[in-house]
Amino acid sequence: MSLPYLFLDSEVTSPIALSLAFTIFMFLVKFILKTHNKNSVQVVPLPPGPSPWPIVGCLPEMWRNRPAHRWIHSLMKKLNTDIACIRLGNVHVIPVTSPEIAREFLKKNDAVFASRPVTMATKTLSSGYLTTVVGPWGDQWRKMRRVLVAEAFNPSRVHWLLGKRNEEADNLPLDNSPTVQSGCNCACQECSNS
Repeated sequence: MSLPYLFLDSEVTSPIALSLAFTIFMFLVKFILKTHNKNSVQVVPLPPGPSPWPIVGCLPEMWRNRPAHRWIHSLMKKLNTDIACIRLGNVHVIPVTSPEIAREFLKKNDAVFASRPVTMATKTLSSGYLTTVVGPWGDQWRKMRRVLVAEAFNPSRVHWLLGKRNEEADNLPLDNSPTVQSGCNCACQECSNS
């Protein structure tokens, strides 16, 4: 059996062998790209933080120590720092307790930290970032916000839709527990019968 005919054997072309070869190939490509990117781009060191788990980051610790904001605050006291880096999944979260650092985040570097993460899931769910909720910050987002403020959230439109909102609120299911009925002060038919 010569080397070129090795890959034509039926044992080697089984789905398991092909998926294993593909996985090894993808790890090699990722490793090569990672080492190439390290040489070309200077990596800025991140602030101190807890050591994360390999894939999920610090999500298990945050889940165990709820509420999350108290866990983050106690972690920052334990690390004795005003800025930290907590990895949640593959996202780095940077909590800040110092007003000076927070001012720098919010004023000087606002454009950098204001944007939402660009992912395939958000792009697919928003049909190519056509919504203001998950769209990345930029010119398109500012245009969409301007249209929403001018058309949907202006006082005349809010007042015009007040009747519809009240009608929909009246159609909400009511809870029949005695505590809700005794505390109800509306004039609906269900409450006046009890």
